[in-house]
This record gives sequence, C-alpha cells and structure tokens, in this order.
Amino acid sequence: MRLRTSYAAIAGILFLLAGIFLYFNSPPALMQEETFYVKDGEPVSHVAERLFKLNLVTSERFFSLLAWIGARDGIRKGKYRIQAGSSAIEILSRFVRGDVVKHKVTFPEGFNMYMIAERLSKYEVVPAAEFLHYAADRAFLDSLRIGAPIAEGYLFPDTYIFAEESDVKDVIRAMSARFVSVMDGIELAPLKKLKLSLHELIVLASLVEKEARVPRERAHVAAVFHNRLRKGMKLDCDPTVRYAVKKFGSERITFADLAVNSPYNTYTVQGLPPTPICSPGRESILAALHPADNDFLFFVARNDGSHYFSKTLDEHNRAVDFYQKGIKNGFTDRQRLD
Repeated sequence: MRLRTSYAAIAGILFLLAGIFLYFNSPPALMQEETFYVKDGEPVSHVAERLFKLNLVTSERFFSLLAWIGARDGIRKGKYRIQAGSSAIEILSRFVRGDVVKHKVTFPEGFNMYMIAERLSKYEVVPAAEFLHYAADRAFLDSLRIGAPIAEGYLFPDTYIFAEESDVKDVIRAMSARFVSVMDGIELAPLKKLKLSLHELIVLASLVEKEARVPRERAHVAAVFHNRLRKGMKLDCDPTVRYAVKKFGSERITFADLAVNSPYNTYTVQGLPPTPICSPGRESILAALHPADNDFLFFVARNDGSHYFSKTLDEHNRAVDFYQKGIKNGFTDRQRLD
C-alpha cells in the first residue's frame, strides 16, 4: 500500500513538473512575429529579459534555465526572425544553431565593387560604405593575398548566401575565396607567352567582360586589346571611362568624360588601367588568357549588341558611320565570327 502511494506521489510530482514545463515553454498569449537581435557577447540573462519584454517568452527565468542546461557553449549573435507561436525551446535552438536571417545574393559578371556594395546594402548584409572601406584596406587585402590596391576584380561574381548584418570581412573573404577557387582550376602557363602578370590578366579580363555582350566574341575582343597593347596603341575602352567617372548605368559618356584626368581613362593613358574595372567571370578570364588569332585593332557595336571588328582605322570609321550615324558610304557588313 505504501509502495503504491509512493508511486502515485512520484507520478503526481512528475505530472506537475511536466505541466510547469509545458506552461513556461509555451508561447505567450498574443505573441506576434518579431525581429530580434542577439548582440555580440550579450549575456543570456539580458537576452531572456528582452525576450520577455517583447512578449516572446512566458518567463525570462525559465528561458535562462533552459540556456544554462542546453546552451553551455553560448548562443550566436545576429538578426533572428521569431515566428508567432514559437516555444522557448524553439527560440533557444535557433540561437544555438545561429539560424539568423539570411539572403541569397547574386552578383552578375561585370558588377564592380561599388555595385556589389550597393546590393549588399540593399539586402542589409553590410553597409555599403563599410564594404568599400575594407575593399581598399591594404592590410586586410594583404591578409587575403590580394596583390592589388583594391579588391576590384578579385571578388568573384556568383550567388552567395549571406546573413543580414554579417561581418564585412567575412563577406569579402567568401568572395575572395571563391575567386581563388576558380583560378585554381585555370592553367596559367600562357601568361608567360603573353608577357602578362596575373594582375594584368584580371585587369584585361575585366575589360573583356564589360565590352563583350555576345559570348562568342570574348576571345576576339581580348585579341583586339592584346594587339593594341603590342603595337603601343591606347586601348580606347569606353567602360574604363565609365569606371573613372562612375557612370555605371545607361548615362551617356560625354566629350568631357573622355578627357577626364584619371589613370583609368584609356583614351588618355597608355596601357592597362591600374586595377580591374569589374568582377570578370571565368569565361572572360579564359578569353583574356586565350585570345583569338586575328589582326583586328578596332570594334564597334552593332545594334544587336554584337560587334563589327576592323583591321584598319579607315574600315573602322566606315563601320562607325554605318552603325552610329546611319551613313552607308559603301559599307557592307558580311562579317561572321566563330
């Protein structure tokens, strides 16, 4: 009889404890979805207090006890989205896993670091100004083995998953690591024959990326730049001027822009610009590394986005008259490139 009474008492206590647990673990009445920030190094007791004040947990002491039991290694900082109806254990589990708000962010080939910064800011990953600061921080870039004054061209265009309010250095590291990974898969032996450094290759690839809208033309555009460099001709590349004056949209380039005093203005400065002007994709890098075998020195855009390539200035001028001014002047376009 006493044994049965003891079992009944224990069962009653366990039932009571289970009831208490269920009560305090349950979401509070009228709980609504909230965005919640866990600060770096913030004590769990402070987190529990703020959760309680926002009506996200029923008891701050219960949440602190849960964390003491189940989060001995701490909780992760970041921005969290807590859905209505989440239990205390579900909230703590998110904090332990670091299940912060994340976004899939795509940077197309040809994006420059200013455009990358703007998109990161749009998704609240990092502030644009902070990104641009570290993208030009010499000590930080040295730690990534980026042998250039800025990170331009060394942040590979791709789709990434970033948490909101990420560490800006982690974002740049991820994009730089992707660049290194892609370059590791490219045989760079042709650089010696081309008499180019790796940095010069990426600069040249960035010009190809901005000029060649039609994929099959990449190697031909690259050949034009290689040919002009060998002959000591200025590159006369419009996208370098756009980069110099920061006209990254559809704004027209003016005569004043073409005369701007900038190391990026390839209409006034001999050779390649000092850095890439965008993030080139793998195909543009390969085109710069393996240019087509041709004697072209000029090209002009057709109305469909492709280009007409010329070997002489006279032929080029007639093509410009035809495509930009509507003057036929005996010009016939039968050019078809592989």
